[in-house]
Amino acid sequence: MKQVTVEEFHQIVQDGQAPNILDVRPKELYDKGHVPGAVHFPLSEIEDNLDKLDKDKAYYVICHDGKGSKQGTKILDQHGFDATNVEKGVPDYPGELETA
Repeated sequence: MKQVTVEEFHQIVQDGQAPNILDVRPKELYDKGHVPGAVHFPLSEIEDNLDKLDKDKAYYVICHDGKGSKQGTKILDQHGFDATNVEKGVPDYPGELETA
């Protein structure tokens, strides 16, 4: 499984390299604040929504503490997607957050 630290991920976002960010937290946490450009893609619904993703794109998966994103990345990997887990989570993200 590919992984990046939350600090490395922040730099990638700053450089404009990560347009496909999946935030797998519950909607209420996503709405309170998420990484700019992140799409709400709840962990509990990943397997039911794989058809909404493009296997030709790379995805960064983030959550609250690194556990859900690791699980989500594993599911995407098993289905042939290019996914990278972001270690730690949104509360540790050093940049500005957007609200819904």
